[in-house]
Amino acid sequence: MVDMNQYMWISPDSPDAPKYWMNEVSGKLVPAMERYLKGDELEPDDVHLIRAYLRQWIDAPVWDAGAEGEARTALDHLRRTVRQISCGLAIDRWLEDALELAIDPL
Repeated sequence: MVDMNQYMWISPDSPDAPKYWMNEVSGKLVPAMERYLKGDELEPDDVHLIRAYLRQWIDAPVWDAGAEGEARTALDHLRRTVRQISCGLAIDRWLEDALELAIDPL
């Protein structure tokens, strides 16, 4: 397993860093994430918001610093598949893949 977090030395305030869901200010993402984490049924808007959150997380430039070889392939896979998330089960699967790289957006 490749640990991408070893490259996460960048300040959270940097534009290259992913932004954490609990700091989102619209008031929409936090309730959606809380429903997901509690295992509640997700509305289509919840899935859309969570997919957008995960996309900004995995698309953050900071991950590119350590992505070579196998890690690059896995990162590219996460970036490609995040765009296909369409339900709670797909979120679960995507997060499992992310955790294989020690990338944990939760």
